[in-house]
Amino acid sequence: MSDKALYQPTAESLSSHEVPDWFLDAKFGIFIHWGPYSIPAFAPHKLAIDKIDPADEKQGFANTPYAAWYQNTMLFEDGATARYHAETYGSDYPYERFGEAFNASLSGWDPVAWARLFRRSGAGYVVLVTKHHDGFALWPSEVENPNRPGWHTERDVVGELAEAVRAEGLKFGVYYSGGVDWTFKHQRIESFMDFMTSIPGEAEGYTDYATAQYEELITRYRPDYLWNDIAYPSAQASYDVLAKYYNAVPEGLTNDRWIAPDGQLPADAFDKPEGLTGLLPPKPAVWDVRTPEYGMFDRILPFVWETTRGMGHSFAYNRNETDADYLTRDDLVAMLARAACFNGNVLLNVGPRGDTVIPPGQAERLEAAGAWLETAGPSILGTRPVELPEREAGGVPVGATRRDGALYLHVFGVPEAQTLKVSLPEGLGPVTSVTQYGGEVSDWSVDAGRLSLTVPTWADTAVQSFKLES
Repeated sequence: MSDKALYQPTAESLSSHEVPDWFLDAKFGIFIHWGPYSIPAFAPHKLAIDKIDPADEKQGFANTPYAAWYQNTMLFEDGATARYHAETYGSDYPYERFGEAFNASLSGWDPVAWARLFRRSGAGYVVLVTKHHDGFALWPSEVENPNRPGWHTERDVVGELAEAVRAEGLKFGVYYSGGVDWTFKHQRIESFMDFMTSIPGEAEGYTDYATAQYEELITRYRPDYLWNDIAYPSAQASYDVLAKYYNAVPEGLTNDRWIAPDGQLPADAFDKPEGLTGLLPPKPAVWDVRTPEYGMFDRILPFVWETTRGMGHSFAYNRNETDADYLTRDDLVAMLARAACFNGNVLLNVGPRGDTVIPPGQAERLEAAGAWLETAGPSILGTRPVELPEREAGGVPVGATRRDGALYLHVFGVPEAQTLKVSLPEGLGPVTSVTQYGGEVSDWSVDAGRLSLTVPTWADTAVQSFKLES
């Protein structure tokens, strides 16, 4: 790479980076939340994160469904997590002991088996949480934590999983909690303001520490995706990290969770684009992909996005959740198709148990997604979104994608009638054939830009996908 091509640590230079084609092609990624919090594996079994009453922030944080927040929720003395902790481990049992238990469990971990399951799911990439808010690193970092020496895995979880995933032909990314590290600064978080003021920085020696760990991750593992969470203690330090990353991995990308206490936000940082569901982090100065949490967009917008969510209400494994709390097969395949139609990806989390086992119900969902993509994958993977003149047909939502000159129609749900009429996008050449993935088409015709198709039966309970060749 010539000097002229190097990215500089400035917002202007870094903003010229483009989302790589591999990410646009992949459509589906696997997120993994796994760490010391997976040992107690407990969160109150209440509402989904986007259903919690925003007017009662304290109760929201006390009853968060996110099991990875165990170290914070156990501080609410009258809360369900504190009661569970006292009854199960004893009130004087420190969270740090879970790090010891997690390290002990790793002797039974098989990263190859995980990677093979992820490949069978049809996913194109995997993002591993390498350090969550508890500060525990999933690699034997040479950057010593000054407040909790040895607070990391003895086994190189990051390196072994990266090797296994890449051996299956998938891309590998790393999540890092850049904005929160409770080994440097932790007060009980019970409001959004607490959350933001809990970001450690120069005063705690955290900025240099986090940047050094990021540099270690980039140098050792050359991640295809750098997924930061919450924020970063310094805007300039974030630019330094991203410049190093883009120059080391030009075909990599990053997300949109890089706001900094000393940074300048865009004027529209807190805007909620039309068609959004779920939670959307504030937009920083530099980003490649927007990442709504437990939400999506229902239309094509002028940016790439990636919805991220757990199988249930929690990212990390929560022993209180049952199979009934997880997305159904139909929920999952509809989410994959909708994201593809509206310029998005799906980053679906698996939460392995503390004994290294991916819960059977979660593994079953991954296998189901893979089975569906085995049939309908050509209409999803490697495609780009297409705007249709109408968003509904036959009383159900519709969307479209394109690839290699073909147009793919996606009908969400099961129309009541066997005949459906859909307005086609302008500029489409004469249609020469119409086929249904997993089913048949009895008859079809196009008149004045409107497709009429009839099927003997709808092929799927969640998404009907058709290929139109022209």
